[in-house]
Amino acid sequence: MYLTRFTCALLVLTTSVTVRGASLSAGTRYQAPDECGWMTDYDGSGVALQCRLRTINSELENTNFSAIQPHPTVRLRLECSDALFFQSSLAPGSFRQLIELRELTIEYCKIGNLSDSAFTGLRELRNLTIRTHNTDWSTMSLEITPSAFSRDVQNLERLDLSENNMLVFPEGALCTLRNLEYLNMTGNRMRDISHFQFSSAHRHPTEKCGDNLLVLDLSRNVIDTLPPNLLSGLRRLQKLYFQGNGLNSIADRALEGLISLTTIRFSDNQLTSLPPELFSDTKELKEIYLNNNTITVLAPGLFSDLTQLLVLDLSYNELTSDWINTSTFSGLKRLVYLDFSHNRVSKMEIALFRDLHNLQTLKMQDNFIEHIPENVFSSLSNLDTLTLSNNRLTNIESYAFMGLRVLSVLSIDSNRISKIHPHALRNCTSLQDLHINGNRLDEVPLALKEIPQLKTLDLGENLIVSIENASFMTMEQMYGLRLTENNIGNISKGVFDKMTSLKILNLSRNKIHKIEAGAFDANVNLQAIRLDGNYLTDIGGLFAKLPNLVWLNISDNRLEWFDYAMIPTGLQWLDIHANRIAELGNYFEIESQLSLSTFDASSNKLTEITGSAIPNSVEMLYLNDNLISKVQSYTFFKKPNLTRVDLYGNRITSLDPNSLRISAVPQDKTVPEFFIGGNPLECDCTMDWLQKINTGNRARTQPKLMDLDSINCKLLYSRGNAQVALIEAAPHQFLCKYESHCHALCHCCDFDACDCEMTCPNNCTCYHDPSWSANVVDCANSAYVNMLPEKIPMEATELYLDGNDIKVLPSHAFIGRKKLKILFLNASNIETVHNRTFNGLKELEILHLDFNSISNLEGQEFDGLDNLRELYINNNKIKRIGKEMFNHMARLKVLHLHHNRLVTLTVWQINPAITEITLSFNPWSCDCEYTEMFREWTKRVSSITDLTDIKCIYSKGNSTELTVYNESVYSEPDSGFKITSENGTLCTGLPSINNSINGNLTATRTIITNEEVQDYIPLLVATLGCFLLVSLVSMIIFIFRQEMRVWFHSKFGVRLFYRTTDREDSEKMYDAFLCYSSKDEVWVTEELASMLERGDPSYKLCLYYRDLSAHVTEKIRQAVESSRRTIMVLSENFLRCEWVRYELKSALHQVLRDRRKRLIVVLLGQVPQKDLDPDIRLYLKTNKCLHADDRLFWEKLKFALPDVRNNPRCRGVPSPVVSGGLPMHRHHHARNHLGMLPQPPVHGAHPVLPPHPSHTSHQVPPRASPRTMSVHV
Repeated sequence: MYLTRFTCALLVLTTSVTVRGASLSAGTRYQAPDECGWMTDYDGSGVALQCRLRTINSELENTNFSAIQPHPTVRLRLECSDALFFQSSLAPGSFRQLIELRELTIEYCKIGNLSDSAFTGLRELRNLTIRTHNTDWSTMSLEITPSAFSRDVQNLERLDLSENNMLVFPEGALCTLRNLEYLNMTGNRMRDISHFQFSSAHRHPTEKCGDNLLVLDLSRNVIDTLPPNLLSGLRRLQKLYFQGNGLNSIADRALEGLISLTTIRFSDNQLTSLPPELFSDTKELKEIYLNNNTITVLAPGLFSDLTQLLVLDLSYNELTSDWINTSTFSGLKRLVYLDFSHNRVSKMEIALFRDLHNLQTLKMQDNFIEHIPENVFSSLSNLDTLTLSNNRLTNIESYAFMGLRVLSVLSIDSNRISKIHPHALRNCTSLQDLHINGNRLDEVPLALKEIPQLKTLDLGENLIVSIENASFMTMEQMYGLRLTENNIGNISKGVFDKMTSLKILNLSRNKIHKIEAGAFDANVNLQAIRLDGNYLTDIGGLFAKLPNLVWLNISDNRLEWFDYAMIPTGLQWLDIHANRIAELGNYFEIESQLSLSTFDASSNKLTEITGSAIPNSVEMLYLNDNLISKVQSYTFFKKPNLTRVDLYGNRITSLDPNSLRISAVPQDKTVPEFFIGGNPLECDCTMDWLQKINTGNRARTQPKLMDLDSINCKLLYSRGNAQVALIEAAPHQFLCKYESHCHALCHCCDFDACDCEMTCPNNCTCYHDPSWSANVVDCANSAYVNMLPEKIPMEATELYLDGNDIKVLPSHAFIGRKKLKILFLNASNIETVHNRTFNGLKELEILHLDFNSISNLEGQEFDGLDNLRELYINNNKIKRIGKEMFNHMARLKVLHLHHNRLVTLTVWQINPAITEITLSFNPWSCDCEYTEMFREWTKRVSSITDLTDIKCIYSKGNSTELTVYNESVYSEPDSGFKITSENGTLCTGLPSINNSINGNLTATRTIITNEEVQDYIPLLVATLGCFLLVSLVSMIIFIFRQEMRVWFHSKFGVRLFYRTTDREDSEKMYDAFLCYSSKDEVWVTEELASMLERGDPSYKLCLYYRDLSAHVTEKIRQAVESSRRTIMVLSENFLRCEWVRYELKSALHQVLRDRRKRLIVVLLGQVPQKDLDPDIRLYLKTNKCLHADDRLFWEKLKFALPDVRNNPRCRGVPSPVVSGGLPMHRHHHARNHLGMLPQPPVHGAHPVLPPHPSHTSHQVPPRASPRTMSVHV
């Protein structure tokens, strides 16, 4: 045990605060222990100190409170650690020096006992709180000595001993506290309260326990009975709390003497009845809470003398109409709140509420009431809220609510009402909120005409068929109307016209087939509309004129067409899920004008998503469970508010990196979260980037895939599991099919016998990975008979020829396939393998020759397979294997020889580094010497996986010829013996086989001599090596000459082997003219033009949509002639929307006809070959063609562009004018700035719309699939 200044175990609560109290003298500072925090008391009279300790005087430490400055500490709060279960204690006189302390709180300290002198010296103490929370230790409870409060603390006014797990309170311990006004004993385990001695009987006249007590809280104990006269001495008590005790019995005079009582709580107990005279002495009661019991009986006149009663709660009991009758509430003239809901009341007597003139709230829901008698509420002239929900009402008669002139809220929902009398509400002129939902009404009640001040009306869950001429149509003050789950069929224009204040309209879950256009035009204050769960097929003309609409739900309908022009620009929340929409239309291209933040278009029939189909303002976008198979590049680009996009459960098979490209996210913002699981993604060669999207996003231009770990993808080629987790797919598994391929460095593709051209053989399927480091050729089961496929690609890495009928493998059959690593020739009926069949396969690692008919292997068949790791020649007919066959296979790890006809193979000479070998189901010799050597070898190695199945076979009689081996003979128990068994193998005296190399039992000695090494061989090898090296270097320079030129130009600005022809173009105004589709403008302006105009060197560019004031043939021709180069951004959008325009096509064709070398074609995305016309094909063949996703795209592009002088990078300079007076505008134009009128409609086609007007007068675009406007794309 050791002692510190305050305590060695105090924990730091807050940094000491040096705030000076108002009562402190100038220059004096309060010095608190380091572990405590303090502040000036709320009234400025002293200091409030708060300390957090581990324990108080426990076995861990001693605590010394003398470190606390006595003056001016008036409040002290001690909190122990609730994580440590060590018992604390208060030593006598612990707080002796704190003579000014007025309030003491001890929390979470596991104190077991309060001694007599625990609070000695605290004469000014007024408020004492001790909450040990000993309920955490079920066996520990706080014990108090009878005289614990008898010394120095007689002036206590408030005592809180809650949550202490106390079982009993000491007799008369509170009698010395004459000033006690508040006592809280909540959360203990006391059963008997007689020890408090609050009874006036049987005590000395001088003993007055609790005479001044005002509040007594005994809730959440285990008191089950309340005997009579126990509290009779508490004549000043005002509030008594007994809730949550399990109380089941109350004596008749239990509340005797409580003449000042105003509030009593007996809720949450098990009471079944109340004695008739219970409240005879409590005439001042104002609040009675008896809810949540099982009361079945109320004595007549129980409450009749409680003339001051304001609140009576009898809810959640078992009361019936026999006990809720005329006499139950008689005399309660001041009652303002009455609740007997959730009982079993079935009827109301006419005089039930006769005396309740001041009642304001009446709750009777969840009873069995079937009828409302006439004038039953007539005396309730001040009633404001009436709740009759969940009863059994069927009709509302004319005088049911008579006299309720100030009623503002009426709830008669969830009954069985089928009829309401037209005059039933004529006296309820102040009614503002009416709930009639969940009934059986088949029309809107006429009674609504009597309540013109109504603000909210709920008619949902009824049987209403029509709302034409409904009685609520003239309610100008109504702002909320709910008509959900009815049978409404159509909505005509004018139904809601007079409801000018309407803000919320719910028409969901009806049978609405049509809403007439303009039906909501007069309701300009509408903010939220629900139309979900109907049969709507068209919403044109419904919402465009609602400027205040912010919330719209039209999900679960039958919509087939949608355009953003149908909604107001101010809409923020839109739900169109579960429809039949095939396209998110944006005819007027207003994505930048919309305010949508949440957009749900899931469960539709969308097939493609583009950037213009997504509003720029969207934050949360749900596109899951559609038919989306294509996400265009830059779809999510320039959507700065994106936080979540859900593409789950679509038909997306492939995504390019730009499909999910987003604008760069600042470091202080979270990267958007995307979900793309549940799609049939294919792990082809374009999808490897997706695997690293969450880890390689330093530029923060890609979203975070939240379900990346659960995404599976289909392998285009797999001889095992076709589905694999995306993050587990190996790089070589990302494959694409190809028929033929010619590398950029290959220049012989136009000729026959071109080794670098890769052509897939007939009846085969070929695949490659992104880098072409994996090249798989699958010719399995391709019906090749007595021959191998022709033109197997030289760079194949995996070749599958199994399942054919080849029979003979000739020498050098695979010569030149130096990258081949895996070769399958199994099950191909191969009988003969010639010497050096696999010559040239230096990289081969796995070879399958199993399940064939090979009989002999001389040893030279596998020459050159130095890197072979796995060899499978099992299930053949091999009788003989050459002695030196395995000598050069130094890296062999797996060798399968089972199911052959081997007899005496010298297995102990096989490379000992092999990790797996199989030898079973061969007719091994039972010769004594051989089996002994075999057995010794098996003891030394552990790589034999079928050791227990290796047997030797005897020959018949004395002949050395073995019985012809077959599987059935070998499998017979008597046909052989386990060769590894010490006692199970009988050997024969056959000749020694130490020199046997052919598997026969006839001894044969073969002498092999080594040839002498010639002296001239090293010189010959060196000369040949130098020649090959020079040839190789020359070939590399020739093949990679273009890449070398690009590299030298990008690094040093030098053009190798290049004669300039641009001298005559040096004076042209622009370095390049960019021709592109408007749908690709984001990529062109943000990526291409930005890099060229702001890069080093900087180029002067003329952009088709940015700088031309009119897109006509002459202007385009002038732009091309004024530029040194023309860059055509060729994409699917360009072919569909730009190349079909006559003025562009003719202008380019005319200018470029004799200047083809001046054209640079940039391929953006996947361009379908079938869509290319002859002119485009000619441009691609005769001009420079670059791919935008090429790793060296920018270097190649700048090499293709002419060299420029160091152009100044300045902004704000007026645009020059192209020859011929063509102005070059540097700002962006609206799509219709050209002033060109739309073409007249073609006969039989849909009419063409004018340019998009201001959104205050939206016109819904026609459902025309082809866009015939010549202005935009």
